Order: sequence, then structure tokens, then C-alpha cells
Amino acid sequence: MRIILATPLYPPEIGGPATYTAEIAKRLRGAHTISVVAYTDLGTQIEGTTLVRVHKSRPLPLRLISFFFTLLKATKGADVVYAQNAVAAGLPAMLVGKIRRIPVVIKFVGDEAWERATQARQTKKTLEEFLAHPEGGIKIRLIKWVQGVTLRHVDVVTTPSAYLREALVREYRVRPENGVVNYNAAEDVVANVSVARTPHQIITTARLTAWKGVDGIIRAVAMIAKQFPAVRLVVVGDGPEKESLVRLVKEKGLEKNVEFLGRVEHDVALRRQQESAVQVLNSTYEGLPHIVLESFATQTPIVATNIPGTNETVYNEKTGLLVEAGDDAALAHAIIRVFEEDALREKIVSGGTELLHEKFSWQSHVSKLLGIFTSLQKK
Repeated sequence: MRIILATPLYPPEIGGPATYTAEIAKRLRGAHTISVVAYTDLGTQIEGTTLVRVHKSRPLPLRLISFFFTLLKATKGADVVYAQNAVAAGLPAMLVGKIRRIPVVIKFVGDEAWERATQARQTKKTLEEFLAHPEGGIKIRLIKWVQGVTLRHVDVVTTPSAYLREALVREYRVRPENGVVNYNAAEDVVANVSVARTPHQIITTARLTAWKGVDGIIRAVAMIAKQFPAVRLVVVGDGPEKESLVRLVKEKGLEKNVEFLGRVEHDVALRRQQESAVQVLNSTYEGLPHIVLESFATQTPIVATNIPGTNETVYNEKTGLLVEAGDDAALAHAIIRVFEEDALREKIVSGGTELLHEKFSWQSHVSKLLGIFTSLQKK
């Protein structure tokens, strides 16, 4: 099968689409012919695949037009296009699919209109509230409209959680039979040689946006430092909230306790997870967070917010600890429990490993994805 992967992000950039595209390309190559069409200036071709770059330096309208024509050329003779979002990659993919008469599958992991409105502080609504009654400028409303049109006119939309599939069917009027849950995956990446855990080291891995709640983690660290003065927070990732987070660290006098690692290679991030005592995900919104699966894979205990999507993977006191979003004191308390309670820590690590193998394996994910592709060839 000749498969075209269309993505808005590509390594060395960080973010779910970049990480996933690289991994799925490696797992599909060999048995299938894989071409990646990506918005990237620095990306390196993955061995056994073809990389077609669309440069990111152009204004957005020109980038979209360039991506469309690049994808149109790349899809000659292709069997399916698999796009990694519904706007920057998904809209051109949908149009190309109509012209080429080839099926298009979109992997939908987050609502771009809501994310942009939240980051621009044009809304404080939850995703559900925003989708029911959107707010923001004309650009936000245009993105939401484009996203809806695209999602309704492709062959299949996959989501990493039941929560997101239900939102698509309810709010974007995607036909139920066209929405398919295919859980994210991660493999057990624990090294053969064990890595020593750094006592009282916390790690959070996220794009630094408002809904990721890294500010709340910093405030929790300030509380924890009263009991554990040597507590350390490693922040992996970059984003628009970086400057305000650095200011918050200074305001709390935590310069010696917090390290902003920035963008790093994926294997470096995994290594830092392995050496940390706990991973923290303090989001107010997630589709189904891949970082949870990586925490299971690296056997790093996780503390996360009790929100839809995340709570499809983190079961309180079974595979991790859940706290209510926005409760910094509860977050600090949960982290301290992981530091202090050996039996709890061992229990949630064991539970996470078991759940990873049962529900979130790459074998299961790839098998379901290829099943979707094959079914579309028969139509």
C-alpha cells in the first residue's frame, strides 16, 4: 500500500503530530511505501521513507497553497492520505482526496479553534462549552468552520479517546460511522541497564501553553519546597508561555529548583523521564495524552488532572494519581505522596505497565489503522 502522511509538525520540532508521524512512519515502512509531506525547514528524512518539505517561512495562506500543490503531486498513485490535523494538513488533504479520488483519514487529537482562542485569552471556556457556544475573533470562528467542513468531508476521522469522538459527533456533526477511536500507543522503553531515579525530581513534558498548567506545577513546587528544599522540576518543551513561567519561577524564588530544558530530542526526553521520581500532567484539556503512555513505558509514576481524555488512561491509585484541575495544593500533596509512599508508587507503576500492554500497544494501534486503510480500498 502507498501511504501519504501529511503533518503540520515534524521532528526536530516537538509536539504530538511530530512524534507520532516519525514513529508511525518507522512502523509502516518496509511493508508499505511511505511518503511524508510536512511543514518543516529542518526535518531529516527517516530511513526507508520519502520526505517532502513545505517551508514554514511563508505567510499562512501561501503555506496552505504550497502544501496543497505539494500534496497533490505527492499523492499521484497513492492509496490513502493520513493527515495529522484538520486544518493545516487536513484541509489540503481533504481537497486533494476529492481531486484524486483517494480516501483521506484524519487523526484528530485536539480542537485547533479552542486551543488558539484559549492561548490568545479570548476564551476561558472548557472545550465542551466553547464548541457549544464559540467565542473569539473572526479568525477563531473561521478556523472552527474550516475544521468542521474538513472533518465532515473526509472518509474517516480517528481519535485517541472516546471523549473526543463523542465531541466530534455531537458538535461537528461527523457521522458516527466515520468516527473511530484508535488509542495512542507507546512501547516499553525501559533500558536494559536501569537508570537511577533522582530523589524528589519532578518532570513535566508539554508544549508551554496556557491549558497545560505548568504555572500550577511551579506553584505546587513552591509548596513542596517547604518540606523538600532540594525538590527539582524539569520542564521539557517550549511555547508561548515560556517567559511568563520564567517570571513566575523568579517570583517564587525557585531559580535553583526549576530547569527549563526546552526542546530536546525524543530519546533525551525519555531518558530524563526515566531518571525522574514523578511525571506531572496538569492540563485542563487533553484528547488522550501520549505523555501518560510514555510515563507507563518508562515506569515513571504519574500525577495528572482528572479531566476527560486523561482519565481514560490514568485510573486514580491504580495507574497514577488524579487531582482536580486548578487545585495546586492537591497537586503538591499528590506529588509528596509519590515521594513518600513506596507501596503506592510500586502499585501505580505496575498498574500503568499492565494497562500499557493490554490497551495501548503499537501492535494494536497499527493493526486497527491498517484495517481502516484496507476497508477504504474496498469501497
